[in-house]
Amino acid sequence: MKKIIATLAFASALFATAFAQDATGRWKLDDGSAIVEVYHNGDCYNGRIVWLENPTDNGKPVTDSKNPDEKLRSREIMGLNMLSGLKKDGAEYRGGTIYDPGNGKTYNCSMKLEGDVLKVRGSLDKRGLLGRTMDWFRVK
Repeated sequence: MKKIIATLAFASALFATAFAQDATGRWKLDDGSAIVEVYHNGDCYNGRIVWLENPTDNGKPVTDSKNPDEKLRSREIMGLNMLSGLKKDGAEYRGGTIYDPGNGKTYNCSMKLEGDVLKVRGSLDKRGLLGRTMDWFRVK
């Protein structure tokens, strides 16, 4: 009986650890300006803005005014998909892109989960050499 209980406890701990290591969920940006919900769609991980510290400008919703495509400049930032196409590769997520509505640019993106911190790296090159890493914090 003790072996069964020990085995169940070990299996439960493994399941909890595996679940905790998933990047899905809500993440607050390191500057506190937004919360991004990372979700799984097929074999890709994407992320959309679900909360903004300053959601309006002069009483109107903040829009994607710096987008290089003039047709997209009127779309709202709230609900905007800013992470797309990331695929899980072991402990990391790779091969995707991240859009920065602050400057209207899209970068290569990779992410790595370290406990309740998601290390999000945006870079100019696919190898991730020329870029920066941001810490996003899990919202519970």
